[in-house]
Amino acid sequence: MKRLIQLFLLFFVISTAYSQTSIKGKILDKADNKPLTNASIILLNKDSVLRYFNRANEEGKFLIKNIKPGSYILLATYPKFELYSDTIDIKDKEIDLNDIKINSQKNVLEEVIITRRLPITLKGDTIEYDAASFATEKNAKLEDLFRRLPGFTVSGDGNITAQGKAVQKVFIDGEEFFGYDPKIAIRNVRADAVDKVQLYEKKSEEAELSGIDDGVRIQTVNVVLKEKARKGIFGNAELLGGTKELYTGNLFAAKFNQTERIGITANHNNMGSSNSREGSLRMNNQITGQPLNTSLGANYENQFLKKALKVNANYNYNNSSNKNQSENYNKNILPDNSILERNSKNYNENSARSNGVRSNLSMRLDSTQNIELQTNGNWSNNFSLSQSESATKDGAGAAVSSFNEKNESNTSSQSNNFRLNYRKRLKAGSSLNLMVGNNYNESTSDSKVNSETIIHQSNDTTRINQNRRGNNKGNNFSTSLNFNNRLNDAMNLALGYSFNQSNNRNEQISTDIETKEKDPLYSKNQIDNNTNQGVNVHLSYRKDKFEVNLSNRTFYKNQKLSDSDRDINLSRNFWDNNLNFDANYRISNSKNIRLAYQSSNIIPSFDQLQPLQPQTNPLFQQIGNPDLKRAVNNNISANYNAFSLLKGTNININGNFSFVNNPIVNKTTVMENSAQISSYENLSGKSNWNGGLNINHMQPLANRRINFNKSANIRYNNSYSYTKFESGQSQGEFLLNNSKNTSFGLGSSLNEQDSEGFDFDISLNAGLNAQQNSINTQYNATNFEGGASGYIKYFLPKKFNIMTNVYYSYTGPTKLYKKSINQFYTNLELEKKVLKDESLTVSLKAFDLFNTFNNTRRNGSDTNYSESTQQVLTQYFLVGVKWDFNKYLGKSND
Repeated sequence: MKRLIQLFLLFFVISTAYSQTSIKGKILDKADNKPLTNASIILLNKDSVLRYFNRANEEGKFLIKNIKPGSYILLATYPKFELYSDTIDIKDKEIDLNDIKINSQKNVLEEVIITRRLPITLKGDTIEYDAASFATEKNAKLEDLFRRLPGFTVSGDGNITAQGKAVQKVFIDGEEFFGYDPKIAIRNVRADAVDKVQLYEKKSEEAELSGIDDGVRIQTVNVVLKEKARKGIFGNAELLGGTKELYTGNLFAAKFNQTERIGITANHNNMGSSNSREGSLRMNNQITGQPLNTSLGANYENQFLKKALKVNANYNYNNSSNKNQSENYNKNILPDNSILERNSKNYNENSARSNGVRSNLSMRLDSTQNIELQTNGNWSNNFSLSQSESATKDGAGAAVSSFNEKNESNTSSQSNNFRLNYRKRLKAGSSLNLMVGNNYNESTSDSKVNSETIIHQSNDTTRINQNRRGNNKGNNFSTSLNFNNRLNDAMNLALGYSFNQSNNRNEQISTDIETKEKDPLYSKNQIDNNTNQGVNVHLSYRKDKFEVNLSNRTFYKNQKLSDSDRDINLSRNFWDNNLNFDANYRISNSKNIRLAYQSSNIIPSFDQLQPLQPQTNPLFQQIGNPDLKRAVNNNISANYNAFSLLKGTNININGNFSFVNNPIVNKTTVMENSAQISSYENLSGKSNWNGGLNINHMQPLANRRINFNKSANIRYNNSYSYTKFESGQSQGEFLLNNSKNTSFGLGSSLNEQDSEGFDFDISLNAGLNAQQNSINTQYNATNFEGGASGYIKYFLPKKFNIMTNVYYSYTGPTKLYKKSINQFYTNLELEKKVLKDESLTVSLKAFDLFNTFNNTRRNGSDTNYSESTQQVLTQYFLVGVKWDFNKYLGKSND
């Protein structure tokens, strides 16, 4: 609040230099005519940009001088009183508003009061949405509210996009809620309990703790609950059953008070991931394979010792399995224009069971010291069974090779880590930060591999029948010390030192089942030891509307790798440097622009350096290049955001451009028998680069009942790779392939959701996708892609609702694939709310009503193109019942 007041006063001082008249008045309590001391008086211009600000004195009187003539919105506010709003015209004379009487909120129900709510505000880099300005249906959840916010989209599986960027973090009152799965929060927290939704880009956890900006930005949403919503019990329970013996059961319950939060979640189903809402009509209607999932979770938060100690703990249990089969058709276009075609069939079974605990303890030792301890632990057991068979033919249809394999494995793993952060404030503007952390992991695996590879031209057959035992252990220790010092009111300097040491052992013993002998070709005994230490410097400047961050990290790295099975002993010492620059300019309270630059080195991994990797199968071999050198990546990004409160419009433009000098590119040798040898090489004189631009614009229609969103995006990628084909005695030469991909898309959507009559959310998108390769240019093509989706909900009498979700996508043909892909489905739901408070819902749902969905997928990269299908269940029907319970949360007392 103190910084906000200073910001208002700064605007006031700047604006008075250009003003010519003044206004005065007196702020009083309407009930007893007592003065409201320190009441805030704000003048906004016609674009709702703050221009002048002042406070009332002890007598409730205020005076704002030197105001530039024009039309203004006057706002008068006082804690726990309603907002006073009026439009005034300032001319070349003093205006006396006399007494302005404001009603206390406790008296609001005694009369009708018209107030002005600001649906969207910009506070620095944060866009804040007023939840009450966006109507939601009764018992709606947080994700339903998100769908109504301009610039937000929520997919059927719960992924959130805001202002064109994927949201990675969702906080409730600044804290993680069921931190291991943010979707639990958005699908269960009630929309009517929300006061504000804040959208901003969060620095990485490392940067926030150390004060050293690493350039990483995480799109984050913080949900601020209403004060009355911080105490109560809420949750929901759902049961669904249907055709194909499908079923699901979900339970969520939470208890809140001012400091304590307790939550539990449970799910059991045979319809898909436990993280998805299987009964949600918006979800993609496919059920892949034969899934079975069980999950349990618990979350506990509280504050102790007069709120000096904060505790956040999570536990989760997951048990999932699936059986699935797929088919894949692949074309490899070789440099000599010949084609290798591979057809493959795969069958997979897998199951995984895991237990995980997370905790975060934060304690304020005194007014100058804070300490935080984070601990995590996870234990899991996994089983997998895969059977595959493939056959490769040349362009004339002659058999080249065939491969059959059965692989069965059991893996047991555990990991634990802790991180201790200590912060000490030394003097005004100075602090010391110490971090100590350790991460330990261990896993063992047993597998049986039985495969047969046939090379038809030479009539060679290779059979593998092995037991493989893996044993992996790793420990990573890290610590850092950072000093932050405020140089003056505008500048801050941070200096830091960090140390990291990791020791890992990766062992695989492959033994022939018949001879009982160890096979060194498929075995390894690899030991990695790495030590990194470095210094960090960060300088920040904040003045008025301008903010600049400049940071540099310089490391000295010592890395060693040895493998007694493959006679490998590698080591290297080198310096590494990362530079980050970030500038933010707040043009006004409703406009903001940000520029950023990052430079970092891409260091070759030991997997890329070591001459020989363990064999995976006879048709693929990985060879390293010990002479690889580092590559340099440069990234530039920009973002512009602006909105008008009066017009209700919002525009966001963000773009990025990155290029890699001296890139590390792949070199692939394709043998006549279809086997591949892969290696790496630095490409001098050329760069891999890509860029993109995304534009989103929102404007309201029909007296702000409808949100009209428009978007445009373009992406370009330019990359290189080497390919050659060896046939008979001909060794061939490596040809440099330049792959260019360009995509352009336009989209629009209409959204109206006021929970009356009918709600709708309709979107359209269309675009072009161009793929070019310098090798085999005859297959370069540009194809059209597009789609449409619509969600409509009708509110019928007697608490009946009917909903439909229609989805269609189109992928046009290319020169290689002559047929287009059409994907279409229609979902339908009829629901009835059967209790007075509409908390119990009975529903009938139909997914892919006409059984029309096509699950074909296409992929292409360099000279490889593939088309695949897998076992999916599309058409099915469900009958369900759902109970939303809520005691006190978000409700006012009688």
